[in-house]
Amino acid sequence: MAENGTGMTAAGLIDSIAEDFSINKDHAREVASERIQKNQMPIYLRTLIGIGSFVSAMFMMGIAFLTFKLDDDAYFPFGIVLAIVAIFLYVKSRRLEQHSPLESFLTLFSFALILAGKIMIVGGGVEWFSSGDEMLTAFVISAIFTCITYPVYTLYMDRLISFTSTLIMGIIWLGNELTSALDWHDKLIGPLFFSIITPLAFVMMIHPRVTRTFRPVSIGLVLVSVGLGCLLTETAPGINQLLGLFNEFEISADELAILMAAPIAMFIVFVYVVAWSAGGWKGMRKRLLIFSIFGALVLCGSMMTCPVLALALIVLGYAQHDRIISVLGSLLLPVSLFSFTRRLDLGLMNTGTLLMLQSVVLLVIFFAFRAWAFTTVKEPLTSTESE
Repeated sequence: MAENGTGMTAAGLIDSIAEDFSINKDHAREVASERIQKNQMPIYLRTLIGIGSFVSAMFMMGIAFLTFKLDDDAYFPFGIVLAIVAIFLYVKSRRLEQHSPLESFLTLFSFALILAGKIMIVGGGVEWFSSGDEMLTAFVISAIFTCITYPVYTLYMDRLISFTSTLIMGIIWLGNELTSALDWHDKLIGPLFFSIITPLAFVMMIHPRVTRTFRPVSIGLVLVSVGLGCLLTETAPGINQLLGLFNEFEISADELAILMAAPIAMFIVFVYVVAWSAGGWKGMRKRLLIFSIFGALVLCGSMMTCPVLALALIVLGYAQHDRIISVLGSLLLPVSLFSFTRRLDLGLMNTGTLLMLQSVVLLVIFFAFRAWAFTTVKEPLTSTESE
């Protein structure tokens, strides 16, 4: 912030930092121009737009069914027509004055059209091209049309919905294939995909080479990771149940390794996010970060994978000034703690006692942060010059 209280531009901030540190100002300006979100709509408005567009797409499909009396074979070509019209309207809207009423109407109307069109393309394509495996057919068709429309139809919500739905279809199909081919239990699919998708999601969210063009892909990976984390909380055994199953030989060592892959991957991701938010590994010497990593290690060792994911999202959202990610992590944390506690099957009395202990632990952590973690360490000044 400037001293006159009027604020500081990104270019001014870069010039100010360059006076004290050796940085590449041209590269810093390039990154800033890509990272800064211009004319970003509020969260509630984007949520309403997404819900309204989905409802509009459903009504549009219903009107098409009743008006043209489409049969199953006509869904696929009619969906392609809707997608082409939507892309045409969107390209035309980009040439108009931005944020004008006509531009906003054409953009939202084209979004409803392309959403309805893609739903009909996938549904009709399954009828046209399915040879027995309908989920594989739906996944391939969705992936193809997502790749086709991604560079042309650049609306954020369409990219996010298309990629996320395609990824979910792929996970469902591949999960079914793994369970049938390797004779795996259904509970092993969640930890396996979580340990793969979660690191990829955070790397794409953090890595400076990932431009805002692929931000919907990053957010989609985060949303799928959150869904898998909630699935783990509901299906994966707790630490008390896990040891009992292994001792009674109800699960093999390979299955135990797959179950443990999720908390191990989550701990590595948490350390990576905390180190990045601290400015690199040199900042890891701060007491707060050491205490946070130790707490994450205890939580992951207790199979509390989803709460650690929520904490990592809170740190990520705070570091990137992304309110959506911060709110997502803040909502996920109490839900995951409650679900994990209920999943332990300790009985009503023991569950209530555990919830009280969790409250006490949180209070202890709070006072520990105030008395120890937030205090500065006085280090002796040493000269690097030779005497």
